[in-house]
Amino acid sequence: MKLSALSLLIALLAPLGVRADALTVQLRGPALAESAGFLLAQARGHYAAEGLQVTLLPADGAPPFESLARGAADVTVEWMPMALVARENGLPVVNVAQILAKPALRLTCTRDSGVAAAADLRGKTVASPFRGADYPLLAWLNRLGLKPDDSLSGVALLGQWPMAGEMLRHRQAACATTLAYDPLPGDGLVVLNPATEDAATLEDGLYALPATLSDPQAQDRLARFLRASMRGWHEAVADPETAAGLILGPDPDAGALRRQAAMIEAIGPLLSPSGALDEGDYRRTVDSLRAGGGQAILRRDPGDAFTSAVTARTALPEAATSTADAAP
Repeated sequence: MKLSALSLLIALLAPLGVRADALTVQLRGPALAESAGFLLAQARGHYAAEGLQVTLLPADGAPPFESLARGAADVTVEWMPMALVARENGLPVVNVAQILAKPALRLTCTRDSGVAAAADLRGKTVASPFRGADYPLLAWLNRLGLKPDDSLSGVALLGQWPMAGEMLRHRQAACATTLAYDPLPGDGLVVLNPATEDAATLEDGLYALPATLSDPQAQDRLARFLRASMRGWHEAVADPETAAGLILGPDPDAGALRRQAAMIEAIGPLLSPSGALDEGDYRRTVDSLRAGGGQAILRRDPGDAFTSAVTARTALPEAATSTADAAP
């Protein structure tokens, strides 16, 4: 792996007492592809080129906000509904950037269950992995006027198996919660998108605590981290197979390589060009989570739940323009 000239300079100066700024980041998501941009930025020396010594905590460790609350991480990756619920319950997390500009959440249903559109979910069983992934799903159901009360006029929510396709094949559920970049294989499936019901909520963003953001130097570190990360992400989706090979390590299993590469490629259309949060998308997320009256996910407006202080310091990544223009 080749280092950039700046990375090499940092490595040479380190013994002389010129130290890189340290930053610890908690990742999320079980699949390596969901962290591909960060892992690629690390492997290719983009963080070092920004004068950063970044520690990426694996996604299979502590829950993101637990790491943040314990002080084990400076910044974490998490879905916005999880962040806003955590904020309402006393952890004052703040969105500093938005990695995914478009949500990946979908419902995949079997056509023979009678589901052809979201309106057909009434009286059906829907599988969810819970652990926070149910917040955007419940907000979607609220938009549809469907209570998760196991009634014929609502829906029944069921814990989702790791192999969601098996639940559908065995008719344990009519629909399973899926992601646009990790679809279920097979025929006779219908994929529902919450955006068609004005119920889309933002997903992967970067979150920090106010104590961190009160320091201008910390804001600058986060800006450099974001710039390098978005560079990594846009390089990853531009060459998914190379990125998958890099994050899987030497001699990867051919099937795993294909799967991770396909996921990285499918993440491309969801990526933000620069990591800047769109305030309109933020407001739509809040509105979705507050819909449903007594069933609403959020009881009140989140207040100062995001800041542009970090993205204001970040220039548009060089790789972003062509990739963003290609995204639908």
